[in-house]
Amino acid sequence: MQKLPAQALVIVVLVTAFRIAVAAHVPLTEDETYYWSGSKHLAFGYLDHPPAVAWLIASMSWFGQSPLAVRLPFILCEALAALAVGRTAVVLSNDPRSATAASVLFILLPQPRFALGEALPDGPYMLCWALTLLLATRATQQFRRSDMIYLGLALGGALISRFFAWALLAGVVIFMLAPERRHLWKRGFWIALVVAGLLYTPVIVWNATHGWANFIFTLHYRLPFNAFSPARSLYFSSLRTQVFATVLWVVAIYTTIRPKYPLLAWTALPLTTAFECLSFFQTVESYWLLGPFTSLCVAIGIAYTRLQPVWKRVSLALWTVPAVYTMAAVLFWALPEPAQATMLKASNDALKGPLYSPISVDRQLATDVRALAQAHAAAVLTDRYELASELLYNGVEAHIFGPAPQVDQWYAWYHAGAISQRVLVLTIGRLAPGDELSRRLARAFESIRPGPDLHYTFAGTSAATFYTTWCERPRTDASLALFGH
Repeated sequence: MQKLPAQALVIVVLVTAFRIAVAAHVPLTEDETYYWSGSKHLAFGYLDHPPAVAWLIASMSWFGQSPLAVRLPFILCEALAALAVGRTAVVLSNDPRSATAASVLFILLPQPRFALGEALPDGPYMLCWALTLLLATRATQQFRRSDMIYLGLALGGALISRFFAWALLAGVVIFMLAPERRHLWKRGFWIALVVAGLLYTPVIVWNATHGWANFIFTLHYRLPFNAFSPARSLYFSSLRTQVFATVLWVVAIYTTIRPKYPLLAWTALPLTTAFECLSFFQTVESYWLLGPFTSLCVAIGIAYTRLQPVWKRVSLALWTVPAVYTMAAVLFWALPEPAQATMLKASNDALKGPLYSPISVDRQLATDVRALAQAHAAAVLTDRYELASELLYNGVEAHIFGPAPQVDQWYAWYHAGAISQRVLVLTIGRLAPGDELSRRLARAFESIRPGPDLHYTFAGTSAATFYTTWCERPRTDASLALFGH
C-alpha cells in the first residue's frame, strides 16, 4: 500500500509551524475565551456544543492559558486531519500524488479561523471526520476488526465535537448498506456503531439530566425553522454559504459522482444540500460546510492528479491566491501594534478592511473595567457571554444577565450570590429606554445612571466602543429580574 509522500508531510509541517508561530501572538477571540471558560467546568455536555472543544482546551491547561496553550491541540488536530485526508486519497487511488494534493488543499483552506488554529469545535470535528473516511475506506479494501473499533472512536469523536456529525454517521451507514458492502455488517461494522454509541452515551445522559439543554439549543436556537423566504438566503452569511455549497456541488459531480466514490459523495452532499435548503428558513454559516469540505478534499486531490497540466496550473492559482491572502491576514494580526500602525498608515488605511482586526483591545478593556469596578466597589454585569468570557480570561469576574440562553449556564458556573449594592453594566450598545435590558435593570435596581463610554484605538485606528451603566441599591427580587433565579 502506498505511503504518504515526503512532500505532503513537509508542507503540512511547515504550515503547522506557521500556525503555531502566529497563534502565540494573536489574542484569543471571544468564542475561544468562551470555550476556555467551559474548560474550567468540565462536563459531558454544554449548552452550545458537545464537550470535545472544552476537553481539548483542558488537556493543555498544564501549559498555562496563553493563546498558544489554548490553541495548540486544535492546530495539531488540523495537521493530523490533513494527513488523514491525504492517506484516504492514497487508499482510494493508489497514487501518492493525490495525497499531496488532498493534504495541501485541506491544510491551506482559506478561512482565517482555520488558518489561525482557533480553539473551536471544528478542529476535533474535522480530524474525526477525516479519520472516519480513512477507516471506512480501508475497511472496504482490507477489513480488520480492530479498525472497526477505531472507526467507532472516530465516529463518536465527531459526534461529541459537533452536532452536524450525525450527517457523517448517516453517510457512512448508507455507504455500508450498498449490496456489495452489506457483508461488512456481519464481519464487524456493527462494532463501530456500538463503540460510537458508547462514546456518545454520556452526552445523552448529560442532556437528559440538564433538561435536554444542548439538543434544545441546537434545534431551537441554532437551527430554527422560520417562515420560508427567498430573501433570507440573500443575507450575507447565508449567501456566502449558498455560493460555497453550489461550488461544492459542482465540484462533487466531477470528483465523487462521475468517478463513483460513493463514500465521499454520501458524506459530502446530503449535509451540503440540507444547508442550502435551510438558508431559505434561517441564517446559515459557511463554516458549517467544513465537514463536507473534508470529504471533497479527498476527491479533489484524486481528481487533481488526472488534470491536464494547464488545468493544474489554473486550479493551483485559484486555491493559492486566497490561501496566501488568508495567511497574510493572520500574520498581520500577529505583528506588534507599532508594525500594524506603520503598515496601515503607509497604505492610507487601505489595509484596514481586508486585514485589520480589533481583537487586541480586549485586554485593555478588562484593565479599565477592573479599575472602574474596584474604584467604586462594584460588581460587573454584561448581557453578552462573549464579553463576560473575555473579561474572565483577563482576570475580571463578570456575570451575564438578560434573555441570552447562556445566562443559566453561566449562573451555574459562577453563581453571583447576593447582588452587590453597586453594579457596573458593560454593553456593546448604548442602553435605550424601554428596551429589554433597561426594563430588567429598572426592575432590579432603584438607581440607574449612565457611566463612562470606553473608546479604544489600536494601531492608530478606531477599534471599538463599549458603554457602561451604573446601577445601585438592588431591589429584593433583583436576582430574579437579572438572572431568572
